[in-house]
Amino acid sequence: MSKPSDTRQGMQSVLRALDVLEAVALSQPVGISALARSLGIPKATVHRILRTLGEAGWLAPQGVPGEQRWVLTARALAVGARVMTQDDLRERARPVLEELGRRTDENIHLSVPDGELLVLIDKVPSTRPVQTVAQVGERVPMVLTASGWAYLSRLPAAELAGRVPPVVDLANGARLTRNQVLTELQAVAEQGFAVNPGRWRPDVSAIGSAINDREGRPVAALSISLPSYRLTDDLHKPYGQLVMEATERISAELARR
Repeated sequence: MSKPSDTRQGMQSVLRALDVLEAVALSQPVGISALARSLGIPKATVHRILRTLGEAGWLAPQGVPGEQRWVLTARALAVGARVMTQDDLRERARPVLEELGRRTDENIHLSVPDGELLVLIDKVPSTRPVQTVAQVGERVPMVLTASGWAYLSRLPAAELAGRVPPVVDLANGARLTRNQVLTELQAVAEQGFAVNPGRWRPDVSAIGSAINDREGRPVAALSISLPSYRLTDDLHKPYGQLVMEATERISAELARR
């Protein structure tokens, strides 16, 4: 068991590393002496932190030994880009959400992954007197939603297997094994959209499709959410086509950033 002093020292090291990372981001390319002066940290400490962050892939040196300056790597820039993604995604997706809402008059949901959950980050409400209820910021299990299945279906097979639990318990008391889910996700990948017939809540159904980056990796998902009694079998294909067209437009817009 670690001592309190060890924990404090470890936290101090982490905070110093973050300070160095932020300082490099502000002044790159920047040398050790300049960083030490701006942060009030000994040069030896700054050098050690830079080497650690370099080995971890967050920073990289430029120039010859003794005259090196440090810069952020693509890894650090990618993290920053992901932080900005939600606002950018909402802005670019909003016109498409509104159009899909007009064409279906059902709730349209835009969600992003958060570990094994999906977070609703934007919605266009239906004007119908009976509609599904979900609040922006709400989190739901990915393996129980149309958006979640659409997102999972676009992941590489090796990664996907680790994202699906051995058993998935449905709202109606039924259970799906991992192999059953993976088989259904393959069908979702082939048709381009997922149908959720009340897996999370029996009275709520949805049809969803994934939004992908320029490499084809999923970054979000869009869904048409409606009361289960309104999602009849004859609507699966036309609604699936609509939501696929919507996500393709958003994906293309993101790729042009």
